Amino acid sequence: MKRWLPTALLLAASVAPAATPTKTLPAAEHPCTPSDGLHYICGPTASEDLAAIPGTPWLVSSGLNVGAPAQLYLINRRTHRATTLFPAHDLTMQVDTSLRTGCSGPPSLAALSMDGLHLLAGPKGQHLLYAANHGDRHAIELFRIDARRAVPTASWVGCVAMPPGTLANAVVPLADGGLLASSFHDPNDKDAWTRMGRRENTGSLWEWHADSGMRRLDTGGLSGANGLETSADGNTVYVSAWSAGELLVLNRKTGTERRIPLGFLPDNIKRAPDGSLLIGGQRSTVERIAACNGPECPQDWIIARVDPVRGTVTPLLTRPGNALINYACGAVQVEGTLYLTARGDRRLAYLPLASLPSLR
Repeated sequence: MKRWLPTALLLAASVAPAATPTKTLPAAEHPCTPSDGLHYICGPTASEDLAAIPGTPWLVSSGLNVGAPAQLYLINRRTHRATTLFPAHDLTMQVDTSLRTGCSGPPSLAALSMDGLHLLAGPKGQHLLYAANHGDRHAIELFRIDARRAVPTASWVGCVAMPPGTLANAVVPLADGGLLASSFHDPNDKDAWTRMGRRENTGSLWEWHADSGMRRLDTGGLSGANGLETSADGNTVYVSAWSAGELLVLNRKTGTERRIPLGFLPDNIKRAPDGSLLIGGQRSTVERIAACNGPECPQDWIIARVDPVRGTVTPLLTRPGNALINYACGAVQVEGTLYLTARGDRRLAYLPLASLPSLR
């Protein structure tokens, strides 16, 4: 989606240096004390999505480039503190040829901008993290997450280029080594946001395999394809049609599809342990979000629980936008806590599931 650019970062955008790895994150502009029923983890800038590292107390958060080099953030669920995961002082960026991605080389750290995340768990604490990049290039970036030590590390190991005319928004790895990726709109289409305001089809869904490359899946059209998730067996795909305010449910085997109206603009999707879907989004309009070019962009927002089988939509958390949380982008459930990503101040939000009866 279109992202606001904080005033301080607007001034620095034209002279932003190459990324300088650091473990010290900039302070949030507002106090990091609980408010409005939410607790906060402060420091991350423009975090769009979250992925849990299995068997550890750690989360990985993505970061968009909003006038300053983007980062991946490491979130400690026990201490509720955030540090930089990538790039790190011992930066490693080398293509792993065994992944057979055909990647041309590393991204530009100064222009990298990461949106949706998904982690593919591997053996013995070594995992692959997939990140949708629409900064210096339109690609899915791959990172090796090494969680064998007390504090995980990340190394860039490859990429999968998106087809021309696509803007990578979200990604889900497949068990066979392939991946699915959503495209929000054609980045060369100057009328894309106007068309999304009319609920016209601007987005697409793609499947990639090393042997066959990228192919576009027949979805019947998507207006602002955004968040992406699959069922536990990988046979069913869920895609947020953001500007249409609906969820596409697609069977990969039969090609059959159906759509669930949501009543809001759906952003990121994460599967909950019971198979339901946690979807964050905005209770606003495409036109209002498109106008978000200033330092703040408060919009009413929602976290909803969607049963993709029954088609039911249960609001879990709704708030008006404010200076801390302009609007929510998504949520992930880890053990007894719900973690939220959002636009606004430099922070993530979290709250205990016990405060949300529908998720107990």
